[in-house]
Amino acid sequence: MKKRWVRGILYSVMALLGILICAFIWADNELNKVMGKSTKAIDISSIIKPSKILLIRNVNVLSEDCSHFIKNQDVLIKDGMILQLGEHQAINKDAVIIDGTNQYLIPGLVDSHVHLKESKNDLFLYLANGVTYIREMAGQSVALEWRKSIQKSGLGPRMFIASPPIFSESGLTGYYYSWTRKSINYSNKKDAQSAIKKIREQGYDAIKMYGFVNPEMVKTTNEIAKENNIPVIGHIPLINLETFYQSGQKEVAHIEELTVKTIDEFGKPISKNPEEYLTFLKVRSNQIAKKLKENNISVTSTVALCESFVVQRFNLKSKLKEVELKYVNPKIIEGTPLYKMGWLPGKNGYEYDGKDEPSARKSSLIFWKTYVEAIHIMTKALVDHQVPIMAGTDANVPASVPGFSLHNELESLSKSGMTNSQAIYSATVAPGDWMKSKTGKIK
Repeated sequence: MKKRWVRGILYSVMALLGILICAFIWADNELNKVMGKSTKAIDISSIIKPSKILLIRNVNVLSEDCSHFIKNQDVLIKDGMILQLGEHQAINKDAVIIDGTNQYLIPGLVDSHVHLKESKNDLFLYLANGVTYIREMAGQSVALEWRKSIQKSGLGPRMFIASPPIFSESGLTGYYYSWTRKSINYSNKKDAQSAIKKIREQGYDAIKMYGFVNPEMVKTTNEIAKENNIPVIGHIPLINLETFYQSGQKEVAHIEELTVKTIDEFGKPISKNPEEYLTFLKVRSNQIAKKLKENNISVTSTVALCESFVVQRFNLKSKLKEVELKYVNPKIIEGTPLYKMGWLPGKNGYEYDGKDEPSARKSSLIFWKTYVEAIHIMTKALVDHQVPIMAGTDANVPASVPGFSLHNELESLSKSGMTNSQAIYSATVAPGDWMKSKTGKIK
């Protein structure tokens, strides 16, 4: 009787273990699926027309400060490098000639906040939209491999790749985030030193700070990063703005990171006090912008994405009709039952999920409209105080389509207080200077 009882328990444990293993395999497959891993890469060999020497003749070239166009220039390019620039350049007999008469030449654009995930087709989407440089803000080993391949002989945008996001969780929670969010977790100085050393050795260009890192690990991360000469960029972690200014972090990944902090400071529900909050923000945004400028902290924009929140929340189908959905990796659109980060109704994390009552919907609508207006106010303050702004889109987040989204972002920045010249500067010169890279200028 006792043996039968023990055997029953053993079988139950084995059955439970089998169920857990199957659940883990299914969940892991789902997580890989929404990274776009299973989608076949397109063959672009038929549309590639390589040319070692290219001469663009009689074209209007954007000046280095993006303020005006220089008329009737000839631009000689060899192996991707500009060799000559000026009027009436001698014609190289080996060059492929493009007539630029009445046309305009600007530098390749830079999207300073993208998420490649594992969908290689996005690389070609960027190029097709004139985006020749991207900053991957939650890097994985596959992006490092793609970069090496492109540098060697492939076709794709140049890449600045930040590390996987940093979390300060430990134990099972830390493992869960490492698995589901591809993050790096440490909760003490020794582990932080080991992790940051590995980040640098793997070839990442920066450390991606996430928003839930505790104050102790924020301080530790920035200290070790400084010792290793690698910048810390990303979200504003669990510290107040005064502490953040002095933290050593070089960049804020979204303008909305700043406005969220002011909502916390305001201390009242903005859905019930929208006008009072916006009045408060008009003063506070200028104070914040001054501090960012003083501490040489840059900001990446993602304004167009924030503008989409209202429509995605209350009229998602109309928003999906506006964007170039057919170019998005289908697995990313479909999402997964594990969490709501797909693009479609019922799977979209931005879609309204509150109480199905008129008063609740109205309150939510007021909040998100106020939220968007706050983004515009903060953007204008940053522009007015000459804080370095880099155009970024959070591409691959619903409904930010890789490549196309940067054009939307430039429009949004122009409407938020930038001149057209400043908007183009934010997607060319500003990120080129920040990365210390030979990009962003025709020279």
